[in-house]
Amino acid sequence: MSPSGDDREGPIECPRCAIPLKEETVERLGPDVQIDVCSKCGGTWYDRGELAAVIKDRRIANAFTEEPIKGIMGPMACPRCGGRMRVREDWGVEVDVCTSCKGVWLDLAETEALEAKVERTLEDEGPQQKREPAFYRALDEFFDQ
Repeated sequence: MSPSGDDREGPIECPRCAIPLKEETVERLGPDVQIDVCSKCGGTWYDRGELAAVIKDRRIANAFTEEPIKGIMGPMACPRCGGRMRVREDWGVEVDVCTSCKGVWLDLAETEALEAKVERTLEDEGPQQKREPAFYRALDEFFDQ
């Protein structure tokens, strides 16, 4: 079951290459996350909630799926539900977000750019914040108000 609680209904097709995506497990401190990766183009599909569970900075992940979904309607159909996808740019990374199921498609270059952005953000925050889990940073910020 994905972090969104949706049951996965088997393999889906790459919206770029039209071949079945391969499920891969991303090991996390909490529950592992199943993502879908294209073996041909390297693109990755994240069901709702999976991107936030996988990357180290939830602020960045949540920016892509906050309501309402911003961006222009793109030509791609959602590989999970067939819904319309919006092309959205945040944090210098362009992604495709489904307006129905809130899944996110990242091309390989977009994945690399997002990972680099997260690493730069963590470096900019300094060594103390990098060691502290985001949950505890949020608690500290809340009580410091």
